[in-house]
Amino acid sequence: MATPRKFFDFAEFREYVLSIYLGYYPTTGSVLGLHEYDPLVEDYSAPRREEYLHEIRDALIILERDFSGASSDLTRYECRMIHWKLRDEIFRLTELKEFEWNPMAYNGQLELSHLIDRDFAPVTDRMRSVLARLRAYPRILAVARQNLGSKLDRTIVETSIESLEGILQYLDTLPAKYEGKVQDGALIQDLGDAIPSARMAISTFLEAIRTVVLPKAMYDSFRLGPELFERFVHSAELVEDSLETLLDKGRREMDRLTLELYRVSEELDSKLTPKEVFHTYIESDHSSEQTILSQTTNMLERIRAFLIQNNIVAIPSEIRCSVKETPAHMRWAFAAMDSPGAFEKVATEAFYYVTLPEASWDEAKRKEFLHGLNRSVLEIISIHEAYPGHYVHFLHIQKAKSKVGKTFASYAFIEGWAHYTEEMMLEQGWGSGDARIRLAYIQEALIRAARYIAAIELHSRTMTLSEAQHMFEEKALLRPHAARREAERGVFDPGYLFYMLGKMQIKELRARMQRAEGEDFSLFEFHNQLLSHGSPPVKIVGEMMEG
Repeated sequence: MATPRKFFDFAEFREYVLSIYLGYYPTTGSVLGLHEYDPLVEDYSAPRREEYLHEIRDALIILERDFSGASSDLTRYECRMIHWKLRDEIFRLTELKEFEWNPMAYNGQLELSHLIDRDFAPVTDRMRSVLARLRAYPRILAVARQNLGSKLDRTIVETSIESLEGILQYLDTLPAKYEGKVQDGALIQDLGDAIPSARMAISTFLEAIRTVVLPKAMYDSFRLGPELFERFVHSAELVEDSLETLLDKGRREMDRLTLELYRVSEELDSKLTPKEVFHTYIESDHSSEQTILSQTTNMLERIRAFLIQNNIVAIPSEIRCSVKETPAHMRWAFAAMDSPGAFEKVATEAFYYVTLPEASWDEAKRKEFLHGLNRSVLEIISIHEAYPGHYVHFLHIQKAKSKVGKTFASYAFIEGWAHYTEEMMLEQGWGSGDARIRLAYIQEALIRAARYIAAIELHSRTMTLSEAQHMFEEKALLRPHAARREAERGVFDPGYLFYMLGKMQIKELRARMQRAEGEDFSLFEFHNQLLSHGSPPVKIVGEMMEG
């Protein structure tokens, strides 16, 4: 075996690591705003995977051999981040192997919206990258068929079919996005040829899934098992607790929130159960389909002003996020934030997507959907997604000093920060004690607690989907359709426990720093320092902030 190469200094090594990582995940580079990656897509074939694994294993040897004694805080932080990421990549490719059991692992390679919706380059240049991506669809899906096992979990397969149908709908809208804007006749012709070919590739893949994979797919065959699931949590977030300890923490948080649920419900109506109170006083107060987007825009301005007036966290830009209806292929969530990449230098468009009822739904289903997107819950969701959640976090990431911190991201930090802000904002006075806003927050927190418990129970115990759905209905007050969707997400997204895990980690870090700093502790400075690192595992940012 050849000796791993030597590097002149850590900066050269860091650039090498980032180049091999983004070389394997070019669509990630593109989304981050590194536009040299725009025309490229991943190659998840076995030979390329083995080549990448060899590269990152060598990089890990070099890091431990040559750069274990970092001098500056920034270098120490980047060494720690690289060490975590390389080890986690090896785990994901050699043990977790999502590319073998989840068809949705390939969806990111089919994503085009950030190339189309963000004006970072002339539309003709962006559409040439779109063309290159479209032409790669057949190869992407051929590799997917090679990698995926013959017997997949039925829930995952059904969800994947739904997701791919959404991408087909998005491709149908594609010509309208460039017609009249692109003047290059040859490019228009090429796009006109590539879109049907891309649709055909997806349709052929879907047909194979429906006729070959789906008949063999069995419900309740998704479980990672306790050993693999525990290694997944430890690897992804550097958590050292056992599953038993993690599950105990989740149940205690569920109990705490449930007691608060009863207290707040009684303030609104002591004669009704919490579920009845929620349905009567919270769900019934929602915007119409025609006004919800404009009212959400006004809501964001009120939340933003509150942050500034109360000195809660810095907002590093005057640029607002635009409220838009969720695109067809992203409609699995009530709302979502789509910000520019950490390295983006030109485009400033950030989209806060709010999902409206489907045109094909009957009146009863439309009403049920709007109940879930009521005014009080939408305020909590907007705090999570925009101010001071994901959008404010993105603004800080763009100003981060570390290229590694801008590139590598922890699921628990990203979602934990956004979930943490919901509770923190109420602590700081948002809602002026309104019991409806407090109840909306408690429900959102109970959903995250139910996700946390469901992920562990589904993948390392014997909980069934029906039992998970029942928990979301009874504990988190969700209606049956939404509860089923939450349960199903735990099947293909075992990491959705990280919302609550990250929130608890951030709260624990804040409490430690408050004890250490006493009267000198500043919530404003804590938040700004926390976000200045990018999106590292909370354990790593805690090491940096606590010295």
